[in-house]
Amino acid sequence: MSEKITTLRIDEILLFDGLVTEEHIKTALEYQREHGGRIGSHLVRLGYLNEAGLIQALAKQFDCESVVLGDADIPRKIIKLIPSNVAVARRVIPFDYDSKTNILKVACDNPNNEDLINELNFVAAGKEVRLFIAAERSLGAAVAKHDVAGIKAPSGSSEAPLSNTGEMTASSLEDSGTIDELPPRGSILLVTDERDADRPLAQALDQENFELVLTDSADDAIDIIGNKMFHTVFIRDTVQGDYIDLIDRLRKVSPRTNVRYYESTAQLLLDQESYTSLDDMVGKNMQLFTTLLSSCAGQGESHAGIVGRYVDRLCKQIGLPDRDRMIITNAAYLHDVSRFYYGESDDNTDCRSRISLTAKLLDSLNYSPLVIEILRATYINLRQKYTKRLPIEKLGGNIITIVDIFCENVSVEKKMSLDRFEVVRNKLHSLSGKLFLPEVVAAFIEMIEKDILIEPPSTKYNQALAFCEDPDLLAPIFVKLKSEGFRPVAPDTLERFFELYERSRPDVIILLVPDRPSKAITLVDDLVKRGVEIMKVPTFLLTNQESASELTSMFEQGIEDIITIENGLDMLVAKMCKLRERIELKTKAKQPSANGTVTTGNIADMSLIDLLQALGPSNKTARIGAVSGEQQLNLFLKKGQIIYAEGCGKIGAEAVYEALGWTEGTWVIQPISESDLPEPNNDHPNESILMEGCRLLDEKSRTETA
Repeated sequence: MSEKITTLRIDEILLFDGLVTEEHIKTALEYQREHGGRIGSHLVRLGYLNEAGLIQALAKQFDCESVVLGDADIPRKIIKLIPSNVAVARRVIPFDYDSKTNILKVACDNPNNEDLINELNFVAAGKEVRLFIAAERSLGAAVAKHDVAGIKAPSGSSEAPLSNTGEMTASSLEDSGTIDELPPRGSILLVTDERDADRPLAQALDQENFELVLTDSADDAIDIIGNKMFHTVFIRDTVQGDYIDLIDRLRKVSPRTNVRYYESTAQLLLDQESYTSLDDMVGKNMQLFTTLLSSCAGQGESHAGIVGRYVDRLCKQIGLPDRDRMIITNAAYLHDVSRFYYGESDDNTDCRSRISLTAKLLDSLNYSPLVIEILRATYINLRQKYTKRLPIEKLGGNIITIVDIFCENVSVEKKMSLDRFEVVRNKLHSLSGKLFLPEVVAAFIEMIEKDILIEPPSTKYNQALAFCEDPDLLAPIFVKLKSEGFRPVAPDTLERFFELYERSRPDVIILLVPDRPSKAITLVDDLVKRGVEIMKVPTFLLTNQESASELTSMFEQGIEDIITIENGLDMLVAKMCKLRERIELKTKAKQPSANGTVTTGNIADMSLIDLLQALGPSNKTARIGAVSGEQQLNLFLKKGQIIYAEGCGKIGAEAVYEALGWTEGTWVIQPISESDLPEPNNDHPNESILMEGCRLLDEKSRTETA
């Protein structure tokens, strides 16, 4: 609907029609300056004009139909056709309904308000809404008289979320009684003792058609407010009087009044501290809102809550201003609210359709257009656009997209190994410029790297850093290594290889160079020059059969072994497993004794069975290392009981069973503190392990002699 309001003011129309005099207008204007409110209502209140005359003038001003509510008795069934929360917040009241034409007539104070028209059409359950202008005082009196706030909407009516006008409770209507005590729209109280300095503020408010009341002390402001209500009260920090009392009284008279306490006009524009604290509160409230929705739906932790939390952090990581961050974060918390409103089947996992429905829902409720456009900008193909300019809705939509995809597919509560993190990182970079903005990808990777990336435990020698100019050639090697408990990582560039090496020293390095020997030599030289300590980090070189014989000189540079690609993967994996056991044994043997000396012995003199039986009652906390030929066993005892066992390619009790039959070799006992114990992998008592081990040995012996 287009705006049809005439350019004539209401007082000019009343004078032209001869309904009031110049003196009447002058008196009403003085009353308005003192008390705020609308001049038409004051003319009626002062007895200069009746309701019918005012309505006649308003109908001309708005070019619309009018209704004189007066003492009209509206049927309760008509009142129920508009939800009470909407009627109270919007200051409207339905007064007639024609079932034949399906037209619902609604009285209001601005029938040309498109937002109001859209909202009422949405909540009227399919009825065609027609708006009529009504006098402000009569409209308020009708709302109070018919106890609109206490009437529940009938089934089928939508108790839709309200627009930014807010909501008034039934109790506040009962206290106020009539519309005279409702807050006048746009009334501003400016409390300042520096009027010259604050003149720009006063002029700006006046130009925006706010009704401005000025005073220079807090005490005078207390007298002014009386039982009146203001939209906003500005208080300069230098004014005389008890401004705390003023704020408390405002809170009592009108809890919805905004209070801005300021040092200067510029500070009102630039102050971010109060905005930031408000932002924090809004974020927590949105988190609570989404959590409650998920709880009501019988779901676990709210997906929207997680997305909102991470979007807020990503906005901070990028460095967005607080206002932009609040808007984008607000959109993130609401991005999938449609699934709670419309319901959703368990097998529906289409994030894009869910967000699209949310945007349509919010649009029907006249929600913030910017939030809606941000949601509509999610999951769009960027087509390498936005390299020179970046609208906030596109940036916000992209931020929500990358977080939504990540949270949908990755558990943000769990830590991520380096190899898996590299997979995620490479995937995000591959979509840069297509689905994600490059700057968003970079900031997001930096943010989650701090949160979810874990370094390999020092007691697990399984981190392998590999490099090949063609990473696809490493795929079969990775499959085999992962099956043996290794965690291989293959960066796509040599620069990324150096970056990963510096950040997390690998346990093993694998270089795959299937080309001529000179390329392998150049690669190794480059690694050494860039600080890769091949002499300290075991490095395996994979190459073809022809090149292997020409590269034996590289052993002098510290290469652990040169393996031909033709020999397959088993040779590499076998050597890496042996190397891992060797490193673990050496490292554990070097661990310092906590409170005792190292004891050594021969298995031929004292078997492992006898050794464990002797240590059990002693309540010792110690590490036992045993070696028999090529086989090794590592045990950790806590107060005499085996809590950790590893060796012979097995862990836990199974590793002990294998070693109990050794007849030769050596063992070492090293007392340690409990803080040096590894994570347990065995909960069987010593007696149970020894009994089962002896049974297996006896069974094996009978089998061999049979």
